[in-house]
Amino acid sequence: MSRTMAPRKVSLIIPVYNGDDYLAEAIESALAQSYGNIEVLVVNDGSNDGGKTERVAQSYREKIRYFAKPNGGVASALNRAIVEMSGDYFSWLSHDDLYTADKVEKEMNALSRIGRDDVIIYSDYSVFTDVPDDAVPTRLKGVLPEHFRYWITVENRLHGCTLLVPRRAFEEVGGFNEKLRTTQDYDLWFRMAKEFSFIHIPEVLVKARSHPDQGTRKMAGIALTECNALLSHFIRDLSQQEIISATGKPLVESYIEIAASMFKRGFNDAGELAEEFAKKIDIAGSHKSLAGGKNRMFTMYCGSRFMKLLPQRIYMKAKRMVKVAIRSLRNRSTTNGGNGQGHLREKFKEVYDQTMFAARTSRSGEGADLVQTEVIRRELPNIVKEFSIQTFLDAPCGDWFWMREVRLGVKNYIGVDIVEALIEKNMQHFGSADCSFLCRNLAEDELPEADLVFCRDCFVHLKFEDIWKVIANFKRSNSKYLLTTTFTHRDKNYDLVGNGGFWQTLNLQLPPFNFPAPLKLINENCTEENNQYTDKCLGLWRLEDIRI
Repeated sequence: MSRTMAPRKVSLIIPVYNGDDYLAEAIESALAQSYGNIEVLVVNDGSNDGGKTERVAQSYREKIRYFAKPNGGVASALNRAIVEMSGDYFSWLSHDDLYTADKVEKEMNALSRIGRDDVIIYSDYSVFTDVPDDAVPTRLKGVLPEHFRYWITVENRLHGCTLLVPRRAFEEVGGFNEKLRTTQDYDLWFRMAKEFSFIHIPEVLVKARSHPDQGTRKMAGIALTECNALLSHFIRDLSQQEIISATGKPLVESYIEIAASMFKRGFNDAGELAEEFAKKIDIAGSHKSLAGGKNRMFTMYCGSRFMKLLPQRIYMKAKRMVKVAIRSLRNRSTTNGGNGQGHLREKFKEVYDQTMFAARTSRSGEGADLVQTEVIRRELPNIVKEFSIQTFLDAPCGDWFWMREVRLGVKNYIGVDIVEALIEKNMQHFGSADCSFLCRNLAEDELPEADLVFCRDCFVHLKFEDIWKVIANFKRSNSKYLLTTTFTHRDKNYDLVGNGGFWQTLNLQLPPFNFPAPLKLINENCTEENNQYTDKCLGLWRLEDIRI
């Protein structure tokens, strides 16, 4: 693309199905673009809402181009738009999302600076529920184009509506796979990345709306199955050189990282893939990579699970190697302060720095998104009211992604976390006279007295001895109630192995904790990892009733 060319036309594509609630806002954000040479296409994918969606679209008359078709899914609507578009570039906008006014202009300017027509631009985005101005940014790290296919395989945070795609990319690679209902975008981007360079610009250019009626949430089961198959295909299509180049690690660590990504997201092909990986790598000496990797705790967490899935003929040898690695790590941890304050701060600082738990919307993980916290956000104000809570201690508070949506009704909220950078960010963005944040080690530092200590998804990341230290510290603060995570259907508690472990389920009414019956039990309706944790609850106890 030459810098002296006349401005290229950009086609803004809005596929919609039963979307009269948000469609007008999306169209307005498209029409408000500061880049002048655009067209807006709305494709009605067979809405059955009595004509509501069509009436919204038709109200814009000549301002947009409107097409109606039988229902076939978003991929079919996008493909119809590609056929109908007259622009040189394609930009997708979901009917419930919004563009910033300079989205197209900034991306076209970036293309002009690059001076090539084999480039696809993508950007950062933000997420909101009700008020677009309150959207929270999701910053992508941006990767080299040659690493892009690996990146979207192990870290699915790309938002398709941020992309600007040249029309000829569809001509060379093809359109969206209409057999896919929820992963048609990632499938296409992965295919395009073989021929086109995906280049990131660090600008928030899309505001993504998070709401319970989103199509991907209604099709959660389909999404899990499709993602499982699609990521398996991605992994098998990546060359070893492509993987090593992207990770900068030895092949064994790279494969462990991929397997861990599959495990983390609950995909059942991880075992089969691990066996394939084992055939491709030299197991001899793997323990050196495991013990010496830059990200030691994460590597051990994933590595032990990876090794358990190796073919039986080499499992025992691999198991011995992992034991050597674990012993090495334990020795290092003892040297660095064992299980004390330094250990916990180092552990969770690494979690934060490496975004190990990061989901699409929250650095604290999928469990902190607006779907998994829907019940909690509804029930917390009821707990506050029923038990006359005035001071609310949120320990740990995480990145405050979902809590900002809750109107607790307390006089004083205090968020506590061990990661200093996270606390500084929370204080900068959310601190106020009645909402403060403190950097504290829950196991050792003095904590403020509170009517309620809210400790969600914390103990599951700690060894038993550290859990007891935290509980004792809560009691020392003279706080009254503890509301914390418990899994009610588990029949035994297992301690984390070594200092590299990161997660386990806990039933706090079983040994070694033996909590009494809770005053209140709130089932979170957890759907993570294909509904494996339907017994995940928040239990309310008086701290004085918990014996240590």
